[in-house]
Amino acid sequence: MSQGTMYHHQTLLAPTSKGRGTLLLLIMLATSLTLCSCREKVEHGGKHPLVQAGDAFLYMEDLNEVIPARLSAVDSATFAENYIRHWIEEEMLYDKAEHNVRDSRKLEQMVNDYRRALIMHEYRQRLIRQDLVTQLGDNELQAFYDKNKDLFVLEEPVLKGLFIKAPLTAPDLKDLKKWYKDKSEEALEKLEKYALRNTVIYEYFYDHWVTISDLEGKIAIDLAGREKDFDKQKDIEVEDNEFCYLLHIEEYVPTGQIKPYELARNEIVDLLANLREVEFIRQVKTDLYNQAHEMGRIKYFSNETTKTTNDSVRHSVSHAADNSTR
Repeated sequence: MSQGTMYHHQTLLAPTSKGRGTLLLLIMLATSLTLCSCREKVEHGGKHPLVQAGDAFLYMEDLNEVIPARLSAVDSATFAENYIRHWIEEEMLYDKAEHNVRDSRKLEQMVNDYRRALIMHEYRQRLIRQDLVTQLGDNELQAFYDKNKDLFVLEEPVLKGLFIKAPLTAPDLKDLKKWYKDKSEEALEKLEKYALRNTVIYEYFYDHWVTISDLEGKIAIDLAGREKDFDKQKDIEVEDNEFCYLLHIEEYVPTGQIKPYELARNEIVDLLANLREVEFIRQVKTDLYNQAHEMGRIKYFSNETTKTTNDSVRHSVSHAADNSTR
């Protein structure tokens, strides 16, 4: 029985609203009639184009991602209409600007400088995560947590347990409602097999904490409003016109209490990494500089000649530069 299991059986459209899914299908059908009148074949990488502006395409999948969850069909339609209009205007403005801004040398330099900065920033972050963070042992992290627990206060409840969303038409719902309350290995194996065939969502989180907001939007009740009942009511069953929602709460920590260490760990890593980042990056730069010298990758240029540094160069940059002119 694998832990941390999560199954989401979803269609291409967002599952939050039937109206929203219908809306996007209608948008796709309507706009497909007005897509590029030219017959040039364009590869869309499996995506479904909604609108073309110049050479750019807005895809259904991209629009689907930005529409806020739990909007009504009317509000979704309004949001989609405004977003598409804004997207077209931005693309047309960029197209116009690209044809009228001709100081390409200065622009290319700005782009290159920005690209260099982004690449170095990304590399620094990877170094910090890969090297610096690995130096932070669990004993050090736990010690920091124990001394600074007041920094890690929960702003919402966290739970361990199990959540299932299944259609009311799914078979053997009575058995499902027995299994999800049972923590035995046998029951969990039956749940997993059942979930593969019959559930829309199956989330197993006995082994890690999830927040209330992680579950909001997946279950047809206001969980935050029922927080006071979590200590007594470990099993929550709710139905709407289409689905059955089952939530088993194995462990629970309320709002205002100290975060469990497992949840606070990443925050502790970030805090300690930030404190050491400056010195760490300075050391990385020094190491890279020294490696470049040893490999002969640094050259100093003078009016007379160019000399390549080699293994004998051990001095500062200024001394090396002076030596290269002699």
